[in-house]
Amino acid sequence: MAMIEVGKVGDIQPGTMKPFQAENKKILVANIAGKFYALDNRCTHAGGDLSKGKLEGQIVVCPRHGSRFDVTTGVCIQGPKVGIFSPAIKNEKVYVVRVEGSSVKVEVD
Repeated sequence: MAMIEVGKVGDIQPGTMKPFQAENKKILVANIAGKFYALDNRCTHAGGDLSKGKLEGQIVVCPRHGSRFDVTTGVCIQGPKVGIFSPAIKNEKVYVVRVEGSSVKVEVD
C-alpha cells in the first residue's frame, strides 16, 4: 500500500476537516485536537459529500440527511435506517494517516 501526500499540516487546523483526492478515492481528513484522521468522504446512506457537513467534536454530520460518523473510527453513530446504496447504513472506511515533517499522508490500497 502506498502513502500518498494529501496536504500539509497547516492546511487542516484543529477542529476542522478538508476533502482530498488520493489515487481515485475521495477522502476526508479531519484534525481532532492535533491528531489527523481520514475516512471516505461519501456518506454511506445517499452519497452526500461529508466535507460539506458539520464537524461537531469528532463527529461529522452529513449535510444531506444528518447521518453522523465518528471520524476517529468511521463508525456510523446515527443515521437513516435505510440506505440507498446498501440495505443499511454502514460504517465509513478509514485510512491510516501519518504526519511526516509538515506532510499529511494517507495510506491507500
